[in-house]
Amino acid sequence: MALLSVDIGTGGTRSVLFSETGGIIASTYREYSFTSPRPGWAELDAETIWDAFRQTVRETAKQHGKKIKAVCLSCMSNNIVPVRRDGTAIRNGILSQDNRSTEETVTIRDVIGETEYFRIRGGRLRPASGLCKIIWLKKHEPDTFRQTWKFMTFSDFIRTRLGFPAIIDYATAASSLPYDIRKQDYSDTLLKEFGLSRSLFSETVAADYVLGEIGPEVRTELGLPPGVQFVAGGYDAHCGILGTGVTQATPRTAADIGGTFERAACVKMKPVLTQKALKNDINSNCYLFKDTYVVSSALATSGSTVRWFRDEFEPPTKNAGQNTYDRMFAPLKFEGGTVMVLPYFAGSAGDSLARGAFLGLTLDTTRQQMFQAIVEGITHEMTLMLSRLEEQGGTPIDIIRACGGPAKSTNWLQLKADISGKTVEAPAVEEASALGAALLAGTATGVYTSYEEAIKAAVKIKATYRPQPGIQELYQRQHEIYKHLVKTLTPVSKELYNIR
Repeated sequence: MALLSVDIGTGGTRSVLFSETGGIIASTYREYSFTSPRPGWAELDAETIWDAFRQTVRETAKQHGKKIKAVCLSCMSNNIVPVRRDGTAIRNGILSQDNRSTEETVTIRDVIGETEYFRIRGGRLRPASGLCKIIWLKKHEPDTFRQTWKFMTFSDFIRTRLGFPAIIDYATAASSLPYDIRKQDYSDTLLKEFGLSRSLFSETVAADYVLGEIGPEVRTELGLPPGVQFVAGGYDAHCGILGTGVTQATPRTAADIGGTFERAACVKMKPVLTQKALKNDINSNCYLFKDTYVVSSALATSGSTVRWFRDEFEPPTKNAGQNTYDRMFAPLKFEGGTVMVLPYFAGSAGDSLARGAFLGLTLDTTRQQMFQAIVEGITHEMTLMLSRLEEQGGTPIDIIRACGGPAKSTNWLQLKADISGKTVEAPAVEEASALGAALLAGTATGVYTSYEEAIKAAVKIKATYRPQPGIQELYQRQHEIYKHLVKTLTPVSKELYNIR
C-alpha cells in the first residue's frame, strides 16, 4: 500500500509516493519562481501552485496509481491568498519573505504591544505575519478586501480546489493567521482590534484529519484510484520535524529543516512565552496535533540564497545528466576561509531590515569561494539558532537531524557538524517534509497503529557526521568572528534602509 505526499514550497512542488517502510516509489517535481512587483515584495500566483499540484500528482500516480491508499499535503506557511467564494484567487498570494507590510507591524505594535502580541502568537511581530499582510490589503487594496470570502494560505486553497470544505491545520493557522496559540483558536483580541471577522478564515483541524474521498471528476483528472482518502496535512516545516523522527520523547535531538528557509526546532508539550524567549527570538507554534508545540528559531533565507547565487552567477551546466547544485557543491572543501557572509538576504529572524553582506573580498576571490562563504554563513546562523534553543530550554542539544535541500550535500552535513560541534544525523529520506506528510496519511487511515510505529517503520538514519577536531577549531574561531559581524553590521542595515 502506498502513500502520496504533495510538498508545496516557495520554489517548487514535489509529489512523492512512499511505501509503508518509507521507501520512495516515485517522485515528480515542478519548479516555479515568485515575482517581485516592487523591491522587497514577493508574490506567487495561486493558479501556478494548483497547476503544479495537478501535474506532479498526475505524473507520480501514473506509475503506481492503483496502490495509493491516501494523499496528504505538506505546504509552506506564512502566505496569504485572498479567495472568492467560488474558490478562485482574487490576486497573487503574498509570500512570507514579502516585506511590504513593515508599516503595519508598527500599527499592530501600537495597538497590541509587542509583549502581548508575543503571548498571543508565540512569535515576534514581523512583516512575514499574515495579519500584517491582511491589514496591508485592507488599507491599500480595499476592493480586494471587500471581495474576499476567505483569507487562505496555499494549503487550504488547494483543499478547496479539490472540492473539500475550507479547513486549515493548527500549525499553518498559528503561523500565518490571527491565531491564539494558547487557546488554539482565532484570537478574539486581534480580530476585534483590526476589524476582522472569524468567518474570513478557514476552520482549524489537526493535520491528520481525514477529509474523505476526492470527488470522481477531480480524482479522474489526477489519475488517482477510487477510494483514495485525502488527509489534511500541514505546515511543511512541522511535517519535516515528524519526518525526521524528532518528537517530545527526544529532548536532546533537534530537527534542522533546510529549504527556502532554515529552521532548528524541538517538540514540546507547552509553548515558551517568556521575555527571554522574545528577546532571543524563540518562536512557539502549534504543532500538527492538538496541545503540542514546536519551539524553534529560524533563518528566512537558506536555500533561497543558494538559488539566488545559482541564478545570478552560475553558468548552466553543459552536462545533461548533472544537476547544477551538484556541480556547485562538489568542489567545495570546507576547511575555514577568510571570506564571510551574513546570510540575511530577506532579513534575519529577529530583524526584517537586516541585510546580507560579503566580507573579506579581494581581487583574487573566486566565485567558488563566494559560494562557500554563503554556505558557511548559513551554517553559522544555524549554530546560533541551536544555541538560542539550548539557552531557552535549559537542555543541551547533542544531535541534529538534518533534512531538506542541504541534506543532499554530504560536505554540507559535515560542515554542520564542524561548525556546531554536534553530531549530525542524515535520515535516509532527504525529503522529510514529504515523508512526514506520508506518516500523517498512513496513521490517519490505519496503515500504522500509532506515530511511534510509523516512525519506527519509515524513519531510518543513513549517515552520521561528527566534528573533525582540527577543522572544528578553525570554525570555532570563525564563528566568533561571525557573531561579531552580526552585532556590528545589523545596525548598518537599518541606516541603509533609512536612506530611501
